[in-house]
Amino acid sequence: MGMIKYFTNIVSGFWNLMVGLSVTIGYFFKGTTTVQYPEERLPLPARSRSMIKLIYDGEKDQFNCVACLMCMKACPNNCIKLEGVRQADGKRRMTTFKLDFSTCIFCGYCVEACGFDALTFVSEEYENAVYKRGSLLQDEQAMKWIRPIQPANQEVLK
Repeated sequence: MGMIKYFTNIVSGFWNLMVGLSVTIGYFFKGTTTVQYPEERLPLPARSRSMIKLIYDGEKDQFNCVACLMCMKACPNNCIKLEGVRQADGKRRMTTFKLDFSTCIFCGYCVEACGFDALTFVSEEYENAVYKRGSLLQDEQAMKWIRPIQPANQEVLK
């Protein structure tokens, strides 16, 4: 009995080895999917969480933010600092908006909480790495983003 079990284990081990090698050999002859990064860049998906931007309305010459503070309250890391002022017409407007990307986890709670379409994720920026940590603290001018004009037949994704 001991000898039969010994040879059965050897055959079973050899069989498992061949199955593993067949998978490896199959991948060996497949085409490569690697992209040579600095020269070639894959397009980011339209809904990627690349960078958070403040939407600027070029027609009205102002940001869409009305300083309701909902984004600041929704942020779990308190990385948004926002100040606003009430204008003569009674509407609130943002005066200062600062977002510290060194503590931002790109959860998207601020974008979801904004009811005035003032914040969005922009997938145009590919690289977010910096050499100096201080450059990760961005104000409203550094985060300014003007929505591209969409053709009338395309639906805008929010």
